[in-house]
Amino acid sequence: MKYLMLLVSLLWLAGPVAAVPNVSVQMRVVPATHSFTCRYTIALAADDTATTLVLNLGRQLRIENLLSSGSTPRATRVYYPYFDDTLQQVVAHFSGRARMVSVTYSGTLEGRLFNDRALVFSGHSGWLPFRPYRDYEVVNYVLEVQAPAGYQVESASAEAEQRAGRWTFRGRAGAIEITALVAREFQQLASAGAPRIRVVTVGPALTRTDTMLLRKAEGIIAYYNRSIGQLDPITRFTILLPGTNSDAFGMLENATMITYTDFDVAADREALLILAHEISHKWWGYGNVHTYNDWLNEAFATYSSLLYLREAGDEAGYQAELAKRAATVGNAPPIRGFDYRKYPRPMYRRVVYNKGTVVLAALHERLGTTQFVRLLGAVAARHVRDTDTLLAIVAQNNGQATRDWLLAELSR
Repeated sequence: MKYLMLLVSLLWLAGPVAAVPNVSVQMRVVPATHSFTCRYTIALAADDTATTLVLNLGRQLRIENLLSSGSTPRATRVYYPYFDDTLQQVVAHFSGRARMVSVTYSGTLEGRLFNDRALVFSGHSGWLPFRPYRDYEVVNYVLEVQAPAGYQVESASAEAEQRAGRWTFRGRAGAIEITALVAREFQQLASAGAPRIRVVTVGPALTRTDTMLLRKAEGIIAYYNRSIGQLDPITRFTILLPGTNSDAFGMLENATMITYTDFDVAADREALLILAHEISHKWWGYGNVHTYNDWLNEAFATYSSLLYLREAGDEAGYQAELAKRAATVGNAPPIRGFDYRKYPRPMYRRVVYNKGTVVLAALHERLGTTQFVRLLGAVAARHVRDTDTLLAIVAQNNGQATRDWLLAELSR
């Protein structure tokens, strides 16, 4: 019966977008030991012609069972340059149209992923398998979380069903970004009107900074919806605040995770920029993070946050933040073709974040605000994944001369 329910869920998820895998995640959480057991099932879309399915898993996860509709899966160890570490890798081969692999595994969260109030399962938790170098590929998913009495579960997506210690969520997300927060108590703020923006925090009470965070998020999203999101606006958004004090990141599923406990967007420009940056990843998150095309994610998100500063009336802040980034890029290598593996880690930020931001500011100056914002809207709506596609859109919208100018700047 359980397997039949899984197949029904996967069929429910099948949508019109080509080659989007369907994923089912069934997890049982043991908060007392910060541990979990998970059954992860992926079914390739009918128009995905792959005859081999490869999944990477963190080496800290314990594989307990492997199933496949094709050959018996095998697990090996491989080196993964992006993590500079070894991973487990599951490989299955298929001869028929049914292509599904199920991996049952268990693990324990690292210390930065939990505190005395919450456990965080999300894009930076290393808890999910993913296809090599396709960590953020879009998947349709069903997430089922079982937690003990006295605990609740929240997610980036709207809750689909809750019964007797079991929460079920459905949505479309980056492969490693399927999210579950497990805690004894949550508090929530929500916008009174559309778009519906939620602030979900762990703990017994809301604070003034939570309220201000919602107000600022409403302003940021309103600006983005009439600028970069004019063709693909935000209709709902979730801000998750687990208080684990590790990092912040945006997700393709109209959500962001901000873990900092001292995050005050009213008093701190840096916090406001982080919030605007992570919200904009709703649009800027499709470039391959393993190549220089990651600048399509991080530089575009950074410059979008600076544009919001200017929109909010902080012209001095816009100029100061842009100058701060420009000061780091004088002898940085070109963006186009940049290989992070050949340089010390700080160079990645100088090129992908800072130099990319400076190039976008120069493109803005060349085009003027009206044409530049129209271009951002066109690029965002296309979910651009590579720089060549971006250059083609620039040529179509702004002419061959501007396309050639941009290519030269990216190659300089």
